[in-house]
Amino acid sequence: MPGNFPPVTTLEWSPTQNHPLKNAKFNKKGEDTTGAIEQVTNQNDGPIREHFVFTDTDGVVYHLMVEGTVIKEGTRIPPDSQTGLINSIAWRGDLMVLGDSTGHLSFWDLKARQSRLVPTSRGAIRKLLLAPGRNTQLLLVMFNDGVEIWDCAESEVLSSIKSSKIGEVVDVDWGASDRPVIVNESGAVHIMDVNLDTAPNPVTALSLHTPIWLPFIYNQKEMMNFKIYIQHMGWQENWDMKCPKPCTPIIWDSMLHTLKLREKFSTLTFLERCLVTAALYGDMVEWRLWQVLAYYLDQSSPLSSAFDIVQDNQSYLKDQVKNLAVQEKCRSTYSHRQHSIHRHILLGNTDKPVQLLLEVEQDSPNFYQDCLRASLISSVSDSEVAQSTIKLVATNLIANDHLLEGCQLLCLIKKAVDACRYMQNFHHYNEAIWLAKVALTREEYFEVMKYYIDLLVNKGSRHLGILLAISLSFFDKAAEILLATRLVTIAAPLVESCVEAGKWPESGAEIKDRVFVEYAKYLVSLNNIEVALKYCDMGGEKGRQLGEELRICAQ
Repeated sequence: MPGNFPPVTTLEWSPTQNHPLKNAKFNKKGEDTTGAIEQVTNQNDGPIREHFVFTDTDGVVYHLMVEGTVIKEGTRIPPDSQTGLINSIAWRGDLMVLGDSTGHLSFWDLKARQSRLVPTSRGAIRKLLLAPGRNTQLLLVMFNDGVEIWDCAESEVLSSIKSSKIGEVVDVDWGASDRPVIVNESGAVHIMDVNLDTAPNPVTALSLHTPIWLPFIYNQKEMMNFKIYIQHMGWQENWDMKCPKPCTPIIWDSMLHTLKLREKFSTLTFLERCLVTAALYGDMVEWRLWQVLAYYLDQSSPLSSAFDIVQDNQSYLKDQVKNLAVQEKCRSTYSHRQHSIHRHILLGNTDKPVQLLLEVEQDSPNFYQDCLRASLISSVSDSEVAQSTIKLVATNLIANDHLLEGCQLLCLIKKAVDACRYMQNFHHYNEAIWLAKVALTREEYFEVMKYYIDLLVNKGSRHLGILLAISLSFFDKAAEILLATRLVTIAAPLVESCVEAGKWPESGAEIKDRVFVEYAKYLVSLNNIEVALKYCDMGGEKGRQLGEELRICAQ
């Protein structure tokens, strides 16, 4: 290709339409009944000719012909003044469709040399695919917020579906000329019809020799009902293994087949059932939350280092000391050594930082500075004059963009809580939390973490904020965050687990009632009245009123 070849934004390929192999037909034995393969084998007219079209950043459409190792440039088509950056091309025969970043579709009739520009009003177009088949002119269009099917002949929308209904779409394709396939962010594959509203072959209609457990391929409403049922089966006196009303038999059978130990599952505590259910549904966010809650409710076994700052402070400190020892063995540069010195000072150690500072080479440009630092660390005294002097120096350092050095001095005189506040004020939150967990008293640590939890919630990191609230035994705060984010399906089991363990705070009575009432309303939307009535009875006065209304309606 030439050196001045333009940058490519999208590309589409098409073989020669009248090539003999395009007309080949095969019988059940795989034999060519038209003789097309033999025709290609015997012909001496050279390699197959192929065609490429691509667009550059200016929207110019280029046509290239490729024959063997020879590339010939064809037509160049200038861009339309209303189109943006071309993101995708679909091409078959005389029909070519272009989609751009502003949401416009350009329908080109190559034979008649005509084009039509149609706005979709859906934002940037991510992908275009023409349905397979000679006589079909259906176009699958993928947007950031959903999918549409267009009729190219009429340049109009036939059907549409948004991400709010099936989840964020990550890819689309055609399974057949009338079967669009959509994959969402959870990995679920939706094989739909042209109307984009039903799957042509639901799994529940299949006759399977062995039941399968894949929650995301079943009807989502039924799967949520099933999840609720197995979480709350403990309140039933007689668990008779029969399929509950909200669920279909095939889902129930596949679940029981997966569990295998049927009777033992019914003897688990409510929190243990929540853990098992989250694992069965592949919900790692819920699974981590139930793991953390289980630890802080009964302190059975410490959380692993994978939970990081959600661990209790003692376990976290042990892990950090181990990590620091490993880092010291692997240090190879001056910056690595400075990092180890910084961590040891924050941990309250003085001997190790002095040893590391005195290891500096005499020809190093930092030799004089490190020697003075070693002398300062080893000579720190508890006198009031020394303490006030060091604090003044630390404050001046922090004010002049030497935050870490100033915080080290504060930690040397046992002012770690002041160092935490400075780190928070200068938005060094990770350092502040690290120091709070390894150096502060319980009361000081709680004050720092309260501020951090509010910050996480305001910035959108609600999941970590919820886990930290649980680690501080602020169970009512965690439930309030969950309720505010409409995660009532997690909030209600959390509250119930805390009540069952006797750890729910008396001051959280109002939030408890609100959670149970909202959960009961959610269960009513799933037609799961039986479990909804249970939560109405637990939801205070408003819950009892809702329960009476439900009982009247049920009659």
